Amino acid sequence: MTLLSCNRKMILIAVVVTALLAACASPAVTGMKVHMQNQEYDEIINLADSVIAQGDSLNAEIWFWRGKALTEKVEWSEAAESFIKANELDTDGALAINEYWFVFFNSAANKVNDENIESAVEMLEMGMQIAPERPDFELMLGDLELSTNNDRTAALEDYQNASQKAEALASDIQELINNTDDPYMLDYYSQNLEQARTLCIQALFNSGSVLTMIALDATEEEMPEYLEQAQDAYSKALDIDPTNIDMLDALAGAYMLQGEYESAIGIFDEAFANIELGLAEGWMEQDEADQIKANMFVSKGYAYIEMEEFQQAIAELENARNLIGDDYIVLSTLAHANFIMENYDESLSILDSILMIEGLTPDELANAYYTRYACYNRQELDSEAAETLETALEYTPDNANYWRYLASTYSRLGRRNDAISAMETANELDPEND
Repeated sequence: MTLLSCNRKMILIAVVVTALLAACASPAVTGMKVHMQNQEYDEIINLADSVIAQGDSLNAEIWFWRGKALTEKVEWSEAAESFIKANELDTDGALAINEYWFVFFNSAANKVNDENIESAVEMLEMGMQIAPERPDFELMLGDLELSTNNDRTAALEDYQNASQKAEALASDIQELINNTDDPYMLDYYSQNLEQARTLCIQALFNSGSVLTMIALDATEEEMPEYLEQAQDAYSKALDIDPTNIDMLDALAGAYMLQGEYESAIGIFDEAFANIELGLAEGWMEQDEADQIKANMFVSKGYAYIEMEEFQQAIAELENARNLIGDDYIVLSTLAHANFIMENYDESLSILDSILMIEGLTPDELANAYYTRYACYNRQELDSEAAETLETALEYTPDNANYWRYLASTYSRLGRRNDAISAMETANELDPEND
């Protein structure tokens, strides 16, 4: 046998082996499809593993159907790994792997729950490669940037990208709705449209919240620009859902930070109307509505305080108190309003109610006692003022300002040595203001 004829024989054998492998793979995929119809998911996985073990690990369909079976078994990470392999092998893009984007999202969520953040990020990034049109991945990435890295700039970029993708997705789905008369598909597309709009609203809300956080840490000159961007994000979300109470509340809060109190009050009133609508239509429970309304009454009360409309402020705060009782935030704001109005006895009475609330934090207790001190100080009751401020310092002993106020009060009482000691403590805690 010549070398040429030997080589031809080897080539023929290789062709035959390749043909046999192809013949083996095709029936395997057919078998997987039959098992899928019968919901026999373990059989699909076993068949796929058997074919792969026999040397057909380069068939994208085998990995694809293996991933589908694992998806049905809610084994997200394994399913994702199979889809990743299928995606590597599917060079023609013949397989609809992007339809299984949620596998990567759920796998990432499980990894976050297991505190495996690095692997979660990798899974999200892979999901973005396979389904780049989905906004879900960048929404979660933004959350991780905030919770893990405290990187507001990166989180904001993720949220803004997510909102743009969600808006584009909603537009594409709306076009599908416009081009079909099939009742089943109309229902299916409508559900997907609602989900896309919800994702867009969430991304815009998150964007506005991050912008607000950035604004609070910005310089006085930069702050308005960030707040205006936050307002734009909230307003865009309200264009999608004008009845969204959380968005209305956030928008009003942004106006409050800019000192636009009348605008904020108008937004709060709009939110109240939507709360009543929610109660009437049954998509909001009474307890939830009362808590939201109470928080908004407090915010309105604060706005009226800033506008020096004190009687209206107290009326709003009393509305909150009537809804949720003696809540710390409600009562502390009410005490503050009465203090500004020079109703010191009324403020002290409210502070007594605050101190009866169980479970207050040290900071909350210190703030209540400090406000009592302020009332006694205005009434020139120095002994009571000193005693109350001493109590406040039991809860926040590192508050340099409290020590300075105490030194001044001791001085008025003629307690010179105590005044010097208190001032020395204040200077040790805050030497820059010595």
